[in-house]
Amino acid sequence: MHFTYYESLSVNLAVDLINTLCPVTDTDNLSTPEQLTQFLVESEKHVLDLVSEKNRGLDGDAVIAVLRNTVQSWHVRSEDVENVRALRKSLRTAFELAKEQKAQDIAVLLNERLRLSGATPRISWHHGPYHLHFESAEDGCAHWLATTTAMGLAFVLIEFGTERFGICASASCQKAYIDTSKNKSKRYCSEACAHRESVAAFRKRQRSKN
Repeated sequence: MHFTYYESLSVNLAVDLINTLCPVTDTDNLSTPEQLTQFLVESEKHVLDLVSEKNRGLDGDAVIAVLRNTVQSWHVRSEDVENVRALRKSLRTAFELAKEQKAQDIAVLLNERLRLSGATPRISWHHGPYHLHFESAEDGCAHWLATTTAMGLAFVLIEFGTERFGICASASCQKAYIDTSKNKSKRYCSEACAHRESVAAFRKRQRSKN
């Protein structure tokens, strides 16, 4: 399963945004303008991870420069934090609906998010071959995040259905993830969670034998 550069960035941003709130401990890493700014700054790592020859010749330095300039130009306000946290809740709901295979409900939710953000498709050529963008950096970080993340998850839903939306099966984690495995068999968000649950299951079996 492979996404294009723009789609990958959008999908990863959506997942990372959802996981700024831990559903198990209720720990929220997106409570202040400073934390939201830091989240935006750290999104640069996705650009570094994703830009390569297979990504259609995109100029990685140009993409990073655009992202940095955009983030630095935003004055993140408390209102932005509130809007992004509401967005995060909606995106999490999309993953929960996917567990019940409610594709149409996810579509309705994402359509509403795109409507609220005023997503407008436009052709861009600033850092590679012609491609579509739906967000406007000039409208601020909340708009940019809402449009980018909703478009990313819309792409996953349209192209791959609900089976690629995952919530970690570890009761102590419950993070959202996108299953990129070939056979759609991923149950945990990471190898660490898979290993921890495997060890716990082994120990449980050992105790039952004694």
